[in-house]
Amino acid sequence: MKNFYDQISLTLQEIAKSIYNLSLESPIWEYSSRQEFGDLSSAAPLKIASQTNNDPLEVAAVIKRELVEKIGDSVEKLEIVKPGFINLFFSKKILINTLDGIINQGKKYFREANGKKLLIEFVSANPTGPLSIAHGRQAVVGDVLANIRAALGDSVEREYYLNDIGRQIDLLVLSVQERIKELEGKKWVIPEGGYKGEYVKEIADSYLKEGKGQSLGDFCLSYMESLIKNDLGRIGISFNNWVSQKKLVEDKKVEEAIRILKERGFIYEQEGALWFRSTKFSDSKDRVIKKSDGSLTYFASDIAYHYDKCQRNYGRLINLWGPDHHGYIKRIYSALEALGCKNDLLRVVIVQLVTLRSKERMSKRAGTMVCLSELIKEVGEDATRFYYLTRKNSSHLDFDIDLAKKSSFDNPLYYIQYVCARIESIFKKAGKLPDGNFNQYIESEEELQIVRFLAQFPFCLQRSYFLLEPVFIVEYLKNLASLFHKFYENVRVLCQDSDKSMARLNILQATKIVLHFGLEILGIKPVEQM
Repeated sequence: MKNFYDQISLTLQEIAKSIYNLSLESPIWEYSSRQEFGDLSSAAPLKIASQTNNDPLEVAAVIKRELVEKIGDSVEKLEIVKPGFINLFFSKKILINTLDGIINQGKKYFREANGKKLLIEFVSANPTGPLSIAHGRQAVVGDVLANIRAALGDSVEREYYLNDIGRQIDLLVLSVQERIKELEGKKWVIPEGGYKGEYVKEIADSYLKEGKGQSLGDFCLSYMESLIKNDLGRIGISFNNWVSQKKLVEDKKVEEAIRILKERGFIYEQEGALWFRSTKFSDSKDRVIKKSDGSLTYFASDIAYHYDKCQRNYGRLINLWGPDHHGYIKRIYSALEALGCKNDLLRVVIVQLVTLRSKERMSKRAGTMVCLSELIKEVGEDATRFYYLTRKNSSHLDFDIDLAKKSSFDNPLYYIQYVCARIESIFKKAGKLPDGNFNQYIESEEELQIVRFLAQFPFCLQRSYFLLEPVFIVEYLKNLASLFHKFYENVRVLCQDSDKSMARLNILQATKIVLHFGLEILGIKPVEQM
């Protein structure tokens, strides 16, 4: 059974298609922050009017008439608001049906069957040092986006692209070489631009103990890849695929991509170098892909890598990049268009940087930065994941370490987890859960208010799915926790009226399902006691 949000979204899509021959971009409903504006609101009439040159209020009237005909008994009322919004108010019937659906189907009630084959590439940090706190934010956001897409029916693969050749790798090996000299009591000096963190000395020490028979370069890359995987594993993140830049070059995939671009007339030679005509696609300037000395640029390998992804028959490609890659987006889009890939296949999400706020200063084991591993050790896996998700991707994140460690309602994660513990405590006291349908005994506004908010969860999932923003789920769970704590203070769940008690236990059971599912998507474990 589809949840009500899916039903009315599909209904509105069908109305737009049948009457105006238009497809509306999802999500097409938003939940209202104030009850006087209804439970859900849609700007569909404004969008349709802008494309058909009709009056938005006239379009709204048509849509309202069609909605009343198709779903009239599921809503308390539909109202039109200038300049062209439609506000929808849930009926008590649909609230009770929603509660029944959540209890009977669990998290399956919210799942969909979008069916896209999706590849999401994230982190992809150079294997030249431990992951930083900025890499950590990308890692958690990427993992949660993959969870959201999978929860709503997509087939999702996670991929890490290893830049395992080039000048930065050479500098890492040279740096380790010098630290080996240090350990052997010889004169040593880090090369200009080399790596100075203590981890470099640890690699050198491990090589002396374990690296016999291996080239230093292979050992360094293997060590760093293991270090990165270990850091990611500590916050519950793993990848389906690890793609090597070195292997792309060795398998001639870079040369193949350049050959195709040449055949299409997008490569030219100037002063011994090969250039890609990215200005043909509104880029600010053409880009070098092979230098005059014959060496390939990183851009050349990136073209080949993205072309390879396009050939793997995914319905959608998503990349998560740091803000230093913002100027890189246009040239990648240009290259894919030149290679004949679908122009809407790739979507790039920029995840902004992170700073730490704490009364205590954290060490910088990597030499110039605080490592992800140090942050996890300081606040724990769940708090690390949660606080990385508390701002939009496009906003700078100020990670408050002291708040993340607090065991009080000031800490949003603690506030949410306390709801889980409170519900378990009430269930234990009740001794048993309802084994029949008692939802007809739900009457008070406090009861209906929390059910109404549970009914809005599918929109929250849709919003995060299409806008690629995990923060919407975080905000929803915070608001649900606030609503539940007020409900707990004002309504006695286990009262003298056994029917009402059973009905209220149903509300708690549905709240638990939604909370656990939301936390599962965020990769955070719920608790049973605190």
